[in-house]
Amino acid sequence: MAENPQDHIVIGVASRPHPAETVNGDAYAVHWWNGLCRIAVIDGLGHGKDAAAASARAVEVLAAHPELDPAEALRRCHAALAGTRGAAMSVARIDAARHELVYAGIGNVEAHIWQRGKHERLIVYRGIIGSAMRTVRPFTVQLADTWTFLMHSDGISTRADLQAPGIPPAADPTTLAEAVLQAFGRQHDDAMAVVAMSNGTVAAGPAHDATTAI
Repeated sequence: MAENPQDHIVIGVASRPHPAETVNGDAYAVHWWNGLCRIAVIDGLGHGKDAAAASARAVEVLAAHPELDPAEALRRCHAALAGTRGAAMSVARIDAARHELVYAGIGNVEAHIWQRGKHERLIVYRGIIGSAMRTVRPFTVQLADTWTFLMHSDGISTRADLQAPGIPPAADPTTLAEAVLQAFGRQHDDAMAVVAMSNGTVAAGPAHDATTAI
């Protein structure tokens, strides 16, 4: 019997809208396809209904095309978001069997990975999905047996650190995402944190299924 890739990766999410809004301009999408896990975080520019509409359109594109690699996913969303407010967006695709993460990002959605006792902040390029996107340059990270990966919108400080005081050192991904939101969230914007980790790193919570969520 083939291994289920969802047995190897667990994902948690924490999010809130701008304090003055009732809708969230930040969104995420998780899809499992052909043994791969693709995670995207989309930050509609600004906040409110127009930001949420831009993010929702990106989520629709991703849901319709779970097979797209990170670079192509960004390009498809760029075309689809023309005429909207636009968004910042980062996409990661994790191949647990190959111990490989492929990542690409445009705008200020940040990504970090902790493994082998080290922290690495991944590169994102300037631009706006739907308006002004430069050439997409994905890159590959080789994964250790145990790793923790964080993606977050700019409603969370770039100082976000899973090893900071007050962050539970051995927690499931949802608890970690909530802790990041609480410790590093900014009060003037929507905010979202998505944490993924190799299963077995901690006593992990349930994995997301093959659906998209906002």
